[in-house]
Amino acid sequence: MRRLLLFLAAGALVAAAITLPRPPAPESPSFTGAAAIEDIAGAEGSVWYCPWMNAGAVRDAFIMIASETDVGAEITLPSPIPNETPDGMRLNLSGPGAAALEVASIVRRGDAPGFVELDDGPAAVGSVVTSDFLMTGDRCVAAVPKLWHLPGGTTQPDRVTTLRLFNPFPEAAKVTVAGTSEFGVVGLVGLTALDVAGRSWTDIDMNELVPFLDELSLTVSTAEGLIIPAMIVATDLDEAMWPGTGLSTSWEFPVVTQTGLSPTLVVSNPAEVEALIEVDVYTAEGSTIAARSAVVAPRTPLRIELGDLGGRFFAIGLRSNEPVAAVVVAEDLATDLAEEAADDEEPVSQRIAGTVGAAAPAERWLVTGAGGLRTAVSTVWILNSSSELATVSVQPLGSATQPADKVQVEPGTVTRLVLPQGGSAAGFLLEAQVPISVAWSVEGGDGVAFLAAVSLDE
Repeated sequence: MRRLLLFLAAGALVAAAITLPRPPAPESPSFTGAAAIEDIAGAEGSVWYCPWMNAGAVRDAFIMIASETDVGAEITLPSPIPNETPDGMRLNLSGPGAAALEVASIVRRGDAPGFVELDDGPAAVGSVVTSDFLMTGDRCVAAVPKLWHLPGGTTQPDRVTTLRLFNPFPEAAKVTVAGTSEFGVVGLVGLTALDVAGRSWTDIDMNELVPFLDELSLTVSTAEGLIIPAMIVATDLDEAMWPGTGLSTSWEFPVVTQTGLSPTLVVSNPAEVEALIEVDVYTAEGSTIAARSAVVAPRTPLRIELGDLGGRFFAIGLRSNEPVAAVVVAEDLATDLAEEAADDEEPVSQRIAGTVGAAAPAERWLVTGAGGLRTAVSTVWILNSSSELATVSVQPLGSATQPADKVQVEPGTVTRLVLPQGGSAAGFLLEAQVPISVAWSVEGGDGVAFLAAVSLDE
């Protein structure tokens, strides 16, 4: 088998990082390391919930499973018709291995959120939705807290933000959705004590409820039952999706941008006190610590432009003195779209991608789905924010055992592994002797998606 390292792409270019003046504060922020409040994804979880999948006439969806051990997977897709028997199938996976299962092989009826029950582990699940124009997806979730945070929405006319509320459980859920914007708390009429029936889902068009907001961050809580939410932000052609997240005083984002995309970091502060944050930038050449500083006002989201910080490809780390939620969103540059529209009468590409981060680096990661889409280009991103050289074992996972490669990632840098199209891998197991962070991205047609990996560390 050809060695994976043959596909290691050139590293990110270094650009001058611009440091904004620090906001006035009596003391410098005290950063004490990761303090995650909720662990939303853990590979020991026996059930994984995937709220945003669609297999119909235009879209295809894939359920991505990766496992370190032999595992049986029971896939269930509830019917949109009340009291109808769910669709589903069972899949047996030899470990270490991975598979990308087309949802249409189970059912092709449009929206098809579902869940995957695993009888062993460590294992993890993700999902991807594709069409000729779009690519969207992220990891699924294994924990089900009572409170979720979903930053990164916007209800400006050129974007459509949808909140998906998926209830995979037999019992009904009573849900309250609250929101904040650049103006502070947003009144969401009708979203208090909202009923979501068991084995069903509800989509809420946020543009209709609260139009013309630059920033919209949501929290979803349940008084009865449990719910799995997802945030979807769409352009005319492409869309980005990310799951709900918890709060942490640190976040790492190994993937931030692709060629032609302008990245932003969206931070939501649900507390009654301001949060002081710093953003570190990592390229293939080195790091710039505290490249940007900002204050996030109480109960307010803040969007921080990143395009001028790190060149064509880079990663970031976020540090805060208060627990915050955060996502990265990258979109096509408006100037590039204008030039494309002037040259072409066809609809122009409006790519958008977004993902959640890792609350803390870890020594072992499962990457569900990377390399599994035959007509798309997958890239694995490895961030080493430590002060030590990381030697990373990169084990391709597929239907058969494949040899691992070794990649060295210098301290304070990010490395990209561009995977061959049409290869036999459908996921990867990464192990290092120092904690690292991992994510992956996929490009196909006119769409692009960023996806978080899943930590195997406890």
